Amino acid sequence: MNSTKLRNNILITGANGFIGSHIVRAFCKPRHAKVTALVRPSSDLRFIRCYPIEMMHGDLASGSFDPAQMQNFDTIVHAGGKVGDWGDYQDFYRTNVLGSLALFNATRHDSGFVYISSNAVLGEEDEAQAKAENAERRPVLEYAFENLLPSAMNHYRLSKAVSEMLLIARAKQTGRRLTVIRPVWVFGPREFNAGPYEYCKTVKGGMPLMPGCDSNRFHTIYAGDLAKIVVKVSNNIKPDINIYNVGNPQVELMTDYWSAFCAAMGVKVPRHIPKWLLYPPAMMMEAACSLAGATEPPLFTRARVYMFYASNVYNVSKVIDDYGIDKFTSLEKATRVTVRWWRMNGYL
Repeated sequence: MNSTKLRNNILITGANGFIGSHIVRAFCKPRHAKVTALVRPSSDLRFIRCYPIEMMHGDLASGSFDPAQMQNFDTIVHAGGKVGDWGDYQDFYRTNVLGSLALFNATRHDSGFVYISSNAVLGEEDEAQAKAENAERRPVLEYAFENLLPSAMNHYRLSKAVSEMLLIARAKQTGRRLTVIRPVWVFGPREFNAGPYEYCKTVKGGMPLMPGCDSNRFHTIYAGDLAKIVVKVSNNIKPDINIYNVGNPQVELMTDYWSAFCAAMGVKVPRHIPKWLLYPPAMMMEAACSLAGATEPPLFTRARVYMFYASNVYNVSKVIDDYGIDKFTSLEKATRVTVRWWRMNGYL
């Protein structure tokens, strides 16, 4: 073990979540740093308790952290936040914007700050051309009847974009090193709310028809690959402010993406439902659940349906060039490992 690597004292927020738990694993196998996980007292720690890390209690939503403890860290990897396409904007804003700023201000200004943002800040409208880091932020997508029925997917996108901009402004004011990482669509073991798990459960249940088409490209990255990139960036944070789109340079057709999951499960690929046939009932389900004050979204919303038919591609060459990244997990292997994990742990 190279003892110099352990001099980096790292704080990871959202460490018990889907992406955060993969980042914890990447730091610990092999061990690259002394890792502390910032978690709520009520957090489910089943995915990270096996790793040699310390736990620290705090809450992004309320901005409550121990001021003394927050001064101990050389690097902050901020992967925590409210993610999803359901809920009130104020909840997204409180956690993703105010919580991020509180964390930034509570930690040492000479420490490096790595913010896990999202490709969603650049927009997820149907556009085949790859978007670079300096593309215009377009976080709000005008779904049908958006003025009457605001989509919480836009709440998420907007809150991440606002957080990004305010963190960048604050870093400029303080001269702090800030790296913004914008992952494309992330999948892998321990995912339950980003799409693939629900898709696989639905298809495994015998659903013969699913949304989708044969021509749209869907930019993804395996969670393990993303985590390794986060480790590389965190161990060598560059001066000033840097922004990176992060994804597998091989962008698959979405139909091939879902077909790989079906192959891993050993089930037949469902036939595609045309968008015009599915969008109206999805909108009605979303409206009904919203009016009823449901805490969980329906299976299909406007945002979820739209995703199945839109092309979304991002230019990821900058991080690959800057950090010499040359290995990515194949789609076949990544989906096979993901499905196997769900099965082994009784989720599928």
